[in-house]
Amino acid sequence: MKVLLSHIQNAIESLNANRMRTFLTMLGIMIGIMSMTIILSLSGGLGNMISDQVSNEGGSIIVVRPKEIGANDKNIISNLATSKSFTRSSLTEQDFGSLADLDHVVAASPLASFASEITAAGKKTITNILAVSSELDKAISLKLRDGQFITDTTGSHNTVLGYQLASELFGADQAIGQNIHIKNQPFLVVGVLEPQENVINFNNTDFDNTAIINYTAGKIASQNSIQIQQINVRVDSVNSLDSVRQKIERKMSDNHKGEQDFTVISGQDISHPSDDFIDLTTLVLALVAGVSLVVGGIGIMNIMLVNVSERTREIGIRKALGANNTQIMSQFLTESTIMSLGGGLLGYATGYSFSFGLSTFLPFKPLFSWEIAAVVMLISLVVGVFFGIYPAIRAARKNPIESLRYYN
Repeated sequence: MKVLLSHIQNAIESLNANRMRTFLTMLGIMIGIMSMTIILSLSGGLGNMISDQVSNEGGSIIVVRPKEIGANDKNIISNLATSKSFTRSSLTEQDFGSLADLDHVVAASPLASFASEITAAGKKTITNILAVSSELDKAISLKLRDGQFITDTTGSHNTVLGYQLASELFGADQAIGQNIHIKNQPFLVVGVLEPQENVINFNNTDFDNTAIINYTAGKIASQNSIQIQQINVRVDSVNSLDSVRQKIERKMSDNHKGEQDFTVISGQDISHPSDDFIDLTTLVLALVAGVSLVVGGIGIMNIMLVNVSERTREIGIRKALGANNTQIMSQFLTESTIMSLGGGLLGYATGYSFSFGLSTFLPFKPLFSWEIAAVVMLISLVVGVFFGIYPAIRAARKNPIESLRYYN
């Protein structure tokens, strides 16, 4: 222990003698560790937010889609139905009706969308029209900013607008009670949605810029050209999810006379592609940050080689006084390790500060964990040792007689 403390003390004195050189050498490690800390903390925070949303929004949701959409892929994020995703949907109104009547199903809604021009208050815009049942807000937990959700009353021409669309047409607070025209048919605005913040979207729909109408009105407005792109089903609890999913698969198979032209996905499946995407993105960015660490490590090695050259006579004197190769090597290795750990500590603190500052513009908080701290500091230690060992060996192999020639 005394020997180690002596090495550390000597290393600090040596590094302190060339403060600017030491700081510039540490800077490369600092930048690499800062980048890695930002990546790990933000990706961890995003992962936690997605997990929470999947648990809250998707833990008890089942989605039924035509098999043509993502037939070989259950990635519910990137392959959910849009009006251009298939030629002809296999889902029918009979499917929706039969699924809504199953035990443990608390809400169900078909979802069909089409693009249309909307006119209102002398303004025109082309946006997405979503034809659904009055239970969609319960099936996927849509939150209203103001007003109420649509009704399924036959002949009812009411609509709920997304927050951005309502703001564009009327101002979000003045939309209730206003009229819009879709395909030359009047619709009364009865509600405005809260701004959407969820990363997870079971419907691949920009609800902020969507007008929601009931399914019957949607068929009329589209002249019966709309197709059910998916059916959202919410069960009464997560415990019922598997049993209801099996019932849905059997009921759909019966409705379709045994033809497996549909896909049933539980909301819990959504976390898998999300996690894979986050992991892949984190890996790629971490590799980029790793390049900075390699550059920083090379910087440490170069500076330590310069130090060995400049301190040749010091090495000769120490060997003449009895220092062996191991002690010389340990001394220089301690210096490189201290520089690397110092840069890592500064990078870790700077990275977290940057992450928390950046999080004010993001819908999630960065992940703070001792695991991240341990990982980045371990990486700093490895870089210091790996890139410091060659200069340390060079120093230890110095011939004391040749080294003493520099002392004059």
